[in-house]
Amino acid sequence: MMEKAFKEIMTKRQIISTFILLGISVALFALFRPSIWQERIEIYLNNQLVKKGWSINISELSGHLFFNLYSDNVDLIHENGTSILFPKVNAHIELIPLIAGKIVLDKLLVPDTEIRLLIGDDNNDSLIDNIKFEPEKIPININQIFLDGNIYTSDSDSIPDVQFLIDGKVNSSLEEMNISLTEIEISSSIPGLNFSGKGIDGVLSSKKINLNIDKANIDEFEISGEFNYDLENDKFLMAELDLIEYEIPKNIFSQLPLQPELSKISAKLKIESDMNYYRGDLLIKNDLGLDMTGQFDLKRFDNLFQLDSLILSDDETGLKIIGVYEQAGRFNGIINLDNLDISDWISKSKETDLSGYLLINGEISDNEISILDINAEINESILFEREPSSISGGISYQNENLFITNSITLTIGPSIVSIKGSSDFNNKSMNLDLSLTEASTFLINNFWSDSLNSGNATGSMKVFGLFNEIGINTELIINDFKYKDIMLDIFELSSEIGNLNNLDDGYVNLKFGKGVWKEYGFESGTGSFLLNNNFIEISSFELKNKDDFLQFNGSIESDSVFTLDRFQFAYRNHYLVNPKPIKILFQDDFISTLPFEIHVDDGVVEGFVKTNPIMGNLKFSNVTTDLLSLFPSDYSERLKGNIFGELTIGKNLNPKAFDLNVNLKNGEIANQPFDDFEILTHYNDGVLDLEVLKLTHGKDSNFKIKGIFPVNSDSSQFAKVNLKSEFNNINMTFFTQFSKVWKDNLFGIFSGQFSMGGTTKKTNFNVNGKIDNTFYKGVPLGTVKWKGNYNDKTLTFSQFTSDWSDNHISGSATLPIIYDLAVAEKTWHSDGELFVRTEGSFKSAVFLSTFLTETDSIVGDINIKLNIKGPTDNLIRSGEISIIEGSIYTVLMDEPVNNIAASAILSDNIMNINSFSSTLYDSDLKKKIDNNINLSGKINFKRFFEPRYDLQILGENIFYRSLNGDVEGYGDLDLTVVGKDTLEIVGTIKAKNGAIYKEFTGDEAVASIEEKGRITTNYNVRFPIEDTFSIRNSQIDAKITGEMTMSRQFDSDWNYAGEIEFIEGNIYYYLGDVFEDLRGSMTLDGEGFNPFLELNASTQIGDAKIILGVYGPFDNPEWNFDSDKGYTESDILQLLTFNTRVAEEGITTEGLGTQAQTILGAYLERQLEKNFFKSTGLKSSGLIEDVEISGTSELINPGQGEEFSISAKVNKNFSLSYRRSFSLEAAYKNKVGVEYKLNPNFSVIGNVDETGQVHMKFRVRRVY
Repeated sequence: MMEKAFKEIMTKRQIISTFILLGISVALFALFRPSIWQERIEIYLNNQLVKKGWSINISELSGHLFFNLYSDNVDLIHENGTSILFPKVNAHIELIPLIAGKIVLDKLLVPDTEIRLLIGDDNNDSLIDNIKFEPEKIPININQIFLDGNIYTSDSDSIPDVQFLIDGKVNSSLEEMNISLTEIEISSSIPGLNFSGKGIDGVLSSKKINLNIDKANIDEFEISGEFNYDLENDKFLMAELDLIEYEIPKNIFSQLPLQPELSKISAKLKIESDMNYYRGDLLIKNDLGLDMTGQFDLKRFDNLFQLDSLILSDDETGLKIIGVYEQAGRFNGIINLDNLDISDWISKSKETDLSGYLLINGEISDNEISILDINAEINESILFEREPSSISGGISYQNENLFITNSITLTIGPSIVSIKGSSDFNNKSMNLDLSLTEASTFLINNFWSDSLNSGNATGSMKVFGLFNEIGINTELIINDFKYKDIMLDIFELSSEIGNLNNLDDGYVNLKFGKGVWKEYGFESGTGSFLLNNNFIEISSFELKNKDDFLQFNGSIESDSVFTLDRFQFAYRNHYLVNPKPIKILFQDDFISTLPFEIHVDDGVVEGFVKTNPIMGNLKFSNVTTDLLSLFPSDYSERLKGNIFGELTIGKNLNPKAFDLNVNLKNGEIANQPFDDFEILTHYNDGVLDLEVLKLTHGKDSNFKIKGIFPVNSDSSQFAKVNLKSEFNNINMTFFTQFSKVWKDNLFGIFSGQFSMGGTTKKTNFNVNGKIDNTFYKGVPLGTVKWKGNYNDKTLTFSQFTSDWSDNHISGSATLPIIYDLAVAEKTWHSDGELFVRTEGSFKSAVFLSTFLTETDSIVGDINIKLNIKGPTDNLIRSGEISIIEGSIYTVLMDEPVNNIAASAILSDNIMNINSFSSTLYDSDLKKKIDNNINLSGKINFKRFFEPRYDLQILGENIFYRSLNGDVEGYGDLDLTVVGKDTLEIVGTIKAKNGAIYKEFTGDEAVASIEEKGRITTNYNVRFPIEDTFSIRNSQIDAKITGEMTMSRQFDSDWNYAGEIEFIEGNIYYYLGDVFEDLRGSMTLDGEGFNPFLELNASTQIGDAKIILGVYGPFDNPEWNFDSDKGYTESDILQLLTFNTRVAEEGITTEGLGTQAQTILGAYLERQLEKNFFKSTGLKSSGLIEDVEISGTSELINPGQGEEFSISAKVNKNFSLSYRRSFSLEAAYKNKVGVEYKLNPNFSVIGNVDETGQVHMKFRVRRVY
């Protein structure tokens, strides 16, 4: 019960509380209606505003104090007469301060605010200057404020002076105003100012302005940073601002003829100022690579700004500007440049390196440069192909007129251009005088619409008239003139043309020296042209080249009619002339002539022609075919003779038809001479109807061809073919000239019959004939005969034979090849198979030796059988070969390989050598050795003309002697031969008894030269020395032991490597005396025959034994002397010189012994040879291979009768020499001579002495 009663009591209390709260809420809601508080709000606001000189009048409020208040009209009036009108207000007032009697706005949204500032009429200063800045007196404390509107300077103005928008937070105290603006916009008409910003925080008061700017834009200057301005006594400004991608307004250059495309610039500025003097640091950058730092100093006066300095620099460049800008718009200044690159500032400009200065004066009105004067002197070093250049002069621009006040001079290297004159951009006209001195191609092309390839000009040029009707007056000489296909040593131009576009008034005179047009050369030329009302009169034009010349005169009329009044052309002993004028009509789409007549030597050409489509008629009477050489063609040089007849093109208005009826007399075609060559044919729509094609030469050589032949074979259409021909003794070049495969490979005299029938898609032909004196790729084949036919994509030769001397080949063949005329590319038939059967007997295998570089000939009784069958991409070859009593002659050996007996079987493209034995011996000894060389192995003929070798050669006691006699001796062979187009011969030759006669050479490497198109051979052969072997040359004669390797690559000289021990012998190195008992070693480095010596030898003088030691490369060794008597080297030299020791006080330079002269002479010769090469550089130039100097002892002791000589080796076979005698008996006698080596053993020598007498002799070298 109690619990139930308690719950009832509580329920009643809750209900009572709810009603009480509801009643209070209703009371409060009614209490805080705006109508109840409006008067109090106005009183409260006026009490707050009156302290700062303001009063407020509010129209009826709506809304509710719990939420937002609204009013349609709120007026704020200052005691100085300034008024602020808020036409619509949306505000929120905090309730607790309101109850306490204070108005605190939490939100204020006011669009279209109208502020009217009362400024006296006698004040003519700008608005900004007349507004007294006291933000702390503006009674605003609002957490969220949005205002936009206009500011007017008087009640009567209907156009606002300032427009503004404020969105953010503002709190004002007696001392300052704190702002935090998310957005602000201010624009002023006087002065012109546009400001917008976002994220601006700071403090404003009549004493200071401190701002942090996240992003702002002032008249297109986008900035961010810090701004601090002290407004008290000193009025000091400090700022750190970032300027972001500023672009100078393009309209500032709108009145100038040149409007540069300046890049956008970003900058960092640090500024300090007392509002009269500004200074600071700056850093500027852009996307073009600009990155410069510097400082500036700027002074402000009442009517001008004075820039004392603006300095920018980086690691390489510098820029300094000083100047003055007046409030009226006038400016002047000096700009100093130091290695400045314009491409860092202006887009699409070239790299520069400018140093110098500019003096600038001008005026800016309406934000545009209206007047500009510039004087400059600037140097540049990289713009014009690294040529040093400079520009100097002065210009003045005003009222769209440009005047060159101080002659503009541009120099590039030796090129100089000077410009004077003026240009009116209003009337679009100019009048310029140019003076050129060796002006380069680059400069010339800037004043010409086209481009020269090269040239430099000297002279004068005047350019005048309207921009679109430019006239010129020139007096120029251009050297090294190159324009398209024209090259001239010198070109002189004198001209005056009133309008380059119309060419209706003026003249042009030309004169040029030696030159080339395409492949035609000439020595000199002249031309004279008159221009008169679209009529060009060619007074004269002449080209001359020795006896050849071209002369013509005529005119070009306005309707594009070119009239040749007189035409003379002499070329290669031929002469062309027109007996009457020739008229040529040039139209946009065709060229045509009226009927003309031209005399060619004793002949005549007459008719007319027209292009697009080609039509015409030409008649020839005794016209030489040499005329064809004027028109470059592969066939112009192959056809000789005189033409009689007629050519008609476009018969019955069909451009695809022509008739040819000509006779050629006494000429030659593709090396085939003829007395008469007759052609009568008709061509229509790709089909050639050949009525007569007949050639005769004497009684034995002739051919006849007749029939129908489709020239343009369309694979989609059928065209009949019917052609018959017969040939007697016709040169094969007449046929092979049309084939790249056969043109330079097959030669001979052909006789036979050829007939062709069927259609273009299924062509058949028969050919029976022979070729006498046949050569294929240089291989003689004698008389070749065959019978063949082609049908159904198969070419069959029922038989063919070849007979040359005692060589005979016979066989038959079936070739799956596509020769149908409709097929453009003649190829093998993929579905067919090839069958070839051949056999032959030969006395000379020239078909092999031709393709082996070192092989001179292969002879003997040689029998070969060869069969080939299978698809063309997988041919199988089989057969056999046998050689009896064969011999191989090579260019490397003096002796041939004789008594060859060999047999081999070719099966499935592999030739296995069953047996191969031969003999190599010294024929001089009359001692014959049998079968001392054997060869085994195989040859792969998968690619028949590129066989791959895998052979082994074994020999016992074989004899070898090179043709040049450098090496001879006996030895045992063990060699392998492998490779394809380049054979590698590797192995061992055990040297038993013989000698090397080769002279030592220098250390210069010999270049390899590969002979293309033939099988070449590389050698790498090891020579272990056994028994007795010697080195014998002009330096050493000694028996040796050891091992040596000989190698050769392609066609280079032999190289030697290895280490040799000297057993016994003599050395003549450097000395006239002979040193015996030679001991030591030499090492060969694999470059030529160039040993490194380490040896000693001795000689006996009186009772003293003199010991010589030599160490180092043979051409520059270190050598020393010793003796068994303890003599010093000085004593030993005396012994070698005088055969006795000489007292030191008795020594003189007179009476030197013969031996001393020999020693010193040999040393002097060696030094002269070495220094001759070093001082002249002939060795490195490749002009001279070697130099030999002798007779230097005559320079030491004249009168001994020895001749001083110097000889130079130009190549292996050709040498030059000079000889001079210094003896009293033969004073001033000298000879100049040449030696030409015909082969290694035979030379022809010629000398011309001082009297002019010619002496000839022969030199024969034989090695025994």
